[in-house]
Amino acid sequence: MNETSQASQSNGGDIAIVGMSCRLPGADTYEEFWANLLGGIDSIGEVPADRWDWRRYFGDSQAGSNKTHSKWGGYVANAGRFDPAFFGISPREAVSTDPQQRILLELAWQCFEDAGCLPAELSGQPVGVYIGACNFDYKTLQEQPGVEVEGHSATGNANTILPNRISYFFNLHGPSIAVDTACSSSLVALAQAVAAIRSGECTSALAGGISILATPDRYISFSKVGMLSPTGTCKTFDASADGYVRGEGGGLLYLKALDAALADGDRIHGVIKGVAINHGGRTRSLTAPSALAQSKVITAALRQANVDPATIGYVEAHGTGTPLGDPIEVHGLVRAFAKTAGDSSRSGYCALGAVKTNIGHLEAAAGVAGLIKVLLAMKHRTLPGNLHFDALNPRIRLDDTPFYILDQARPWDAQDGTPLRAGVSSFGFGGVNSHVVLEQAPAPRAAAETQAANCH
Repeated sequence: MNETSQASQSNGGDIAIVGMSCRLPGADTYEEFWANLLGGIDSIGEVPADRWDWRRYFGDSQAGSNKTHSKWGGYVANAGRFDPAFFGISPREAVSTDPQQRILLELAWQCFEDAGCLPAELSGQPVGVYIGACNFDYKTLQEQPGVEVEGHSATGNANTILPNRISYFFNLHGPSIAVDTACSSSLVALAQAVAAIRSGECTSALAGGISILATPDRYISFSKVGMLSPTGTCKTFDASADGYVRGEGGGLLYLKALDAALADGDRIHGVIKGVAINHGGRTRSLTAPSALAQSKVITAALRQANVDPATIGYVEAHGTGTPLGDPIEVHGLVRAFAKTAGDSSRSGYCALGAVKTNIGHLEAAAGVAGLIKVLLAMKHRTLPGNLHFDALNPRIRLDDTPFYILDQARPWDAQDGTPLRAGVSSFGFGGVNSHVVLEQAPAPRAAAETQAANCH
């Protein structure tokens, strides 16, 4: 990969995803992730014994003190294991370092490797790092009574160090920014990375999110306000939806301007056509979702992408599986597509699904997990089915709308030569929304023609 060719990037336009890596429930690689999606695997299980004893906290969250009615989650294996010497970290420092930092270092290496990029060639280059994160359970563990505060505890658990650690290790000189907008964090981080590349602030960027669950604290809090499923199953869009299931993991994407990626001959996983973020302002409560705000952010992303919604074949929904949140999201989608559609006569052409039915809600990393799912679906030209769907939530009306629920895996075929296109949504419980419009990687011939045009 030739980074020097990126100096002449345009100040706007499409962004290529040239590398990706992930560590998700039941999958250490995106190939394993795809196999699980295609196989309809539900990676939710009981809280592992190496995190905490769920039996101490399981019970009626309304009647009992510090009780949670959820004992389930999507967990990654061996989250605490790490080779500190490989990254120039002493064993003593590693113990005080949040596993989220450790996993991100590994994912960054894997992401560059996936992009066919030698990390040494990026040293000193204006490469940005944008990381979404909102859970800091390891810090909570180290602040328990009787636990000695170490000298590395500050850098080991600070939010800002999540991206900074990557920039430091690889000697990257672009912006290095942590983002916390709760469940929309990773897509907001992506939006910031895209803007920085388009403006010329950096030549390429890593963007994504991370979340590792190490304490029962938020299980208890979220149970008390009724967010979590008491059955441990995420049933997005279903009539029996009863709340979300927590999950953990992380994912990173390596981004470049599309013209630079074509000029460098990079393998391209997909193209970001548009990305938008907003806030819902004052709603009926601090955490209440707004269909109007969601429709506006989707509309903005579609207009930036300059694509007809009639060419969008799939939307990876936020889809938490709450009985009120799912209908609000569908209503926002219907409004957005109606506002920007070129051909409003068609219906039932756009599938809806949510990866949360497979791996749970990864909160800060939820958006990037859904985005990687879409990239894999584009590559394999197959849409994995939405798990745990039997009957449509009666509050959702899909008749005469563009949408249908993806209840089983289906081939994903382009129509009339139009590239495969999709949307990905993430909404934070504090009101920050984000939506991304994706397009499949250009075919080799089209890529060659675009590269030739850019040279004249």
